[in-house]
Formats: sequence, C-alpha cells, structure tokens
Amino acid sequence: MTRWMCIACPILMASLAVRAAEKPAAPPWTPTYKIRPDEKDRLTPADVVGPDGIVYPDWRWAGVPGGIPQVPDRARIEDFGGKADDDADDSAAVEKGVREVARRGGGALVFAKGVYHLDRPVLVTDDGVVLRGQGADATRLVFRYHVPEGTVRFFRPGDGETIGPDTVVEVHAAPDNLERITVAAGGKTVGEYVCGQHSGGTYLVRVTGESVVRRTGVGRHRLTAVACWTGGRTAEAAVTVEVDPTRRLPPGSRRYPTDGKASAAILFAGDYRSGATWRLAADGKRGDTEIALTQEPDLAPGDALALLAPATPRWNQLVRNACKWGYYRRYEFRVEAVSGKRVRLNQPLRYDFPLADTPTATRVYPIRRCGVENLSLEQTHKLWTTGVLFAGAWECWARGVTVIKAGRNPVYGTMAKWCEIRDCVFDDAWYHGGGGTAYVGWDRCYDCLMENVTTHRMRHAPCVQWSASGNVIRASTFHGSDAQWHAGWTNENLFEQCVVDARGGTGSYGHGGWASPPEDAAHGPEGPRNVIYNCDITSRRTGLWMGGMNENWLVLHNRFVVGDGPGIVAKTVSFDHIIRGNVIALSGAKQPAVHLATADCTGVEIVGNRIYGGSGQLVAGPGRPLLANDNAFAPPTDAPPRPQPPVPSIFRWQRERASTQRQSR
Repeated sequence: MTRWMCIACPILMASLAVRAAEKPAAPPWTPTYKIRPDEKDRLTPADVVGPDGIVYPDWRWAGVPGGIPQVPDRARIEDFGGKADDDADDSAAVEKGVREVARRGGGALVFAKGVYHLDRPVLVTDDGVVLRGQGADATRLVFRYHVPEGTVRFFRPGDGETIGPDTVVEVHAAPDNLERITVAAGGKTVGEYVCGQHSGGTYLVRVTGESVVRRTGVGRHRLTAVACWTGGRTAEAAVTVEVDPTRRLPPGSRRYPTDGKASAAILFAGDYRSGATWRLAADGKRGDTEIALTQEPDLAPGDALALLAPATPRWNQLVRNACKWGYYRRYEFRVEAVSGKRVRLNQPLRYDFPLADTPTATRVYPIRRCGVENLSLEQTHKLWTTGVLFAGAWECWARGVTVIKAGRNPVYGTMAKWCEIRDCVFDDAWYHGGGGTAYVGWDRCYDCLMENVTTHRMRHAPCVQWSASGNVIRASTFHGSDAQWHAGWTNENLFEQCVVDARGGTGSYGHGGWASPPEDAAHGPEGPRNVIYNCDITSRRTGLWMGGMNENWLVLHNRFVVGDGPGIVAKTVSFDHIIRGNVIALSGAKQPAVHLATADCTGVEIVGNRIYGGSGQLVAGPGRPLLANDNAFAPPTDAPPRPQPPVPSIFRWQRERASTQRQSR
C-alpha cells in the first residue's frame, strides 16, 4: 500500500459526479473573476494570465514607482535646535527642519546617533521630506507625549489664535475610562465624540472651524471642552480665539485629517477632503482606463483622482452588508489626459463603478515622496497614537524603521497610494483591543507594497481593510498575529511568501486568516479575488476562514498547519475559489480539509492539495465543489513539507514579465 491515499478512486469520483449533478445555488450577481486564459472576450486590461494558467489581478503597480529613491541629505536636526541625548523636547526642531528642507526643494532631515525626544506629535505637510537616522540601533526617537489622568486640553488652536472655516480644532483628554468629549463655542455645542464599542483608546475629538463659524460668527469667542469619564468625573479646558469667516484655505491646503482616529507620533498628511467632486456620466466598468463625467472637470495630467461608489441600499442588499458605514469601493488614480468630459486614467479599473450607485470622482491633493528611514521610534505612555502615519499620501515610505510599543499601529497608511514599508521591525503595541489597534497593513490604500517586515505581539498582521485594493504584502514574518481581510470589501490584494503564526495571545482571532462576514455590523463583507500565495500559516483554529460574499479567492501553494478546525472554511455565497497545490496539516481525527458551510458556496475548485491527518474527508458541509482532482491524504504530522509552486513569487514573476515586455517593444 502506498504512503499517499489519492481521492481519485472510482467510488469517490462517482460520489462527486452525483454531487455535481445537483443544481447549485446561483450567485447573487454574474460571476466575473474566474476566467480561463482562452476566454479572450472576458479578459480585461486588469487581468494577468499567470504561468500556471490562472488569471490573476495585476500587481505590477504596487509600491513606490521606480522603487524607493535615495534622496540627498539636506539639513541636520542640530541646525534647528535639536540635540541628541540631552533629554529635551526635539519636536519643535523637527517641524522647523521639515519646513526648511521643503523650502530647499526637498531631501532628508538628518538625525545623528543618539536619543531624541518628541514631547508632542510631529506634523509634516510638505512634499519631498525624509526623516533619516543612522540606523535603527543608532538613532532613537522616543515619543513621550501623553495626557495626564483626569485632564483635558486644547491641542490646537492655541489661546489668542485666529481660526477660520478650514481650521481644525482638536481636543485631547486622558483616555482611560473616557466616555465623551464635548466642544462648545459661545456656549453652543460644535462637536462631540462619544466613545463606543469600537472606539479603541480614542482620546481626541476634531472639529472643523466651519461649525464654530456657524455658531458664533465673526469676533472674539471662547471655546470650551468638557471631558467625562466613567463614574461621573469631568474636567474642562478653554481657549479664546478670533473667529474670521473669510480665512479660508485654497483647495489642496487642508492637510490635516478630520478623522479623530488619524493621530500619530509622526503624521505625514495630505489633503483628501477639499477637492472638487464630479458625478460619473456612464458606468465605470472593470478594465476601463477612461471614465466619463457629467461636466468638464478642472483636471490636468498628473492630478490625483479618487473614485468612490458609496454603499447604497441597492448594493448593501446585493452583498447582504449589515455594516452601514465605512468605505467599500474606493480607488485612487493618476490623471493621464482630459478631453472634454472624458478622463483617461493611469491604470484599469479593478471593479465596476455602476451608475446605479451614484459614483463620483474627487480631486485629491496627496502629500508626495516623503519617508522615514533608518531609525527607531519608541512610545513610552499608553496613548492611542500610530507611530508613523501616511494619511492622504502618495509615493511615501518607511525603510529600515523599528517601532517599539506603538500606541495603536506601528507604521500605517490611510487614503494612500503607491506607498511602501520595507525592511522594518514592529514590536508590540500599548493597545490590543477593538477599534483598529495593533494592525500592520493597509487601510483605504491602493497599490501599496510591504516587504521584509517582521512583527511581534501585533493583533492583526498582515491586514487590509476598508476598500484596500491592489496591495502586496510579501516576504515577511508575523509572530503571534493573524492574517486579516478585516473590513470593507477589500479586493485583489496579495499575501505572498509570508510566515504567519496566529497562535498568539495579543488579540488574534486564532484563525490563520480571517475575512469578515456580511452579517458583521462593524466590518461588512470582503470583496473579490484576494490571493494567498506560497505562504506558511500556523493557527490554533481554522487555517483560513472566509465569512461570505467572497468571489474567486485564489488560495495557492500554501502550507496550513491547523489547530482546532478545518483547513479552509467558506460560507454565505463564498464562491468560485481556486484552492490548488496547498499542504494542509490537521491536528484532530475529525477535521475535514475544506468545509463549505452553506450550499451557496459554489464553483469551488479543489485541486492538487495534500492533506496530512484529519478525518480523511476532503469536503464537508452542504456546499459542493465544482472540481476536486488529484487531492491526496497522508498520516498526521506536525511538520509537513512545504509545497513547491510553479514560481516562488507571482509578484516578481509579473514584474519581470512586464520588464521583459518593455524591453521587447
């Protein structure tokens, strides 16, 4: 008797034939993404036929275009009053240096060896600025900012400053047991934040000056802030400001987030809220490189454009989305040309923007070509701040950075495109609870790249959420966290050559990979054609858990070492997947390799997988695979061999193919 027990025996094949004869449930929309290479009429410019005959998304756009540049040194932090190892606050020197580097045309603000201190968050709004140390072990930034227990303060504006409609008013309060922060102008409430289940460690509220102007009008007025904590404790702070309704910033200059969760020790901020918006005049279809608008836009080649299809009642019903907030279908493009009402984009649409959902195009003004290099950042107090945050950012990067004990997330992006995190180490966070904490990945980010990153004691890593699309996370190791497609219809992202150990106790759900289900009122469902390729995933629960509405996920050539659960679970209209060439090691005698938990999980192909241990059952549940060939079973083992994919990296294969094609033209 041979070591392998191949499932392609006559009895089982007859069983599969009977199952296939049963009429499967029809998906709620026309299947789009599972395409054969010979279906030329279905292939679009957004598709790439792989070396294995599988049609993949196109990731050749991912990362800083042309790679992270080596920008020249432009100034030293000591030129602006900063000094290593003196225990004094260097945050003002950093901001002065940033402005001067920008004035000189961009480059690096250089830190010497030693320890520098940041006693308040640093804001960067100028393009082309890089913060550069002498190495993560040599240059240390220590972030010491905190709000003392029982206090509330105005972070901005200062007493006596003038504010206009575009000014951001920001109030901070001690976070532990915080219930709410209320901001008032002239005795009238202009903003409030009420902490809830998913507030995490929120400690701030931001209010635009527009609400202050509406309440007070022109003149000198008193702003007050009241914080309330559990048990009825309160505190109050106040500033007096001059209100000037005419003091407006031009479009592109509102480089400060209004989102109260967008806070960081070092914040690189662009403007993604002041640009003009136009309605689409025709459906934007997957693969299109041109869109039609209802009026001629004020756009030029090189401008940045965000497309948004909101979560309308029609779409929510179609995908059974129970979450009534957040971003689901949003993407960013560079304008290549404008002809009347038509705009040509730099790359194809990855999915449809149907007129039925009132899609819009908005000009955005990202901060560009900024970065942090060769230093470490450590946070010393429990405060819900990200280490380095790229918000409204294009072509920005973190390279050679170590973050120790971030408040929230170590290095993160939001509303960003073509950003890159490379050769970094992230170790622990102050918060591991709800509300978006201890994540490593991309949030509302497009065509971004993460490579050679090592994490310890994170919660969800690698992670993508809230319309994240076209991103690549590869060749990285994640200790103690789970892989997550966490919220908001993420699509066409690649996790490749990653080692994920999801057995940690710092907030991981315990599944090797987890994709939020449509009934989840805090996250909503995940979108189509996410890819897990040549990864090594260890879990204490299921190897991969797909919650539903997932179309054509590609699960290829991975090793899953699984604890208490099936190797792969799909439920609730999770369909057209290709599960090929994986090694699945199951710890118990009753576990199936794949569990299709609902009958509407149709069109699934399970081919060429090797299963160690378990029940000997390839597929359990009411769902029936479309195809099940060349799968085999072997005795249980804790250390099965890893599979050998046709190419080690589908990302690099695409890049090399694109380079070869360019050279042949």
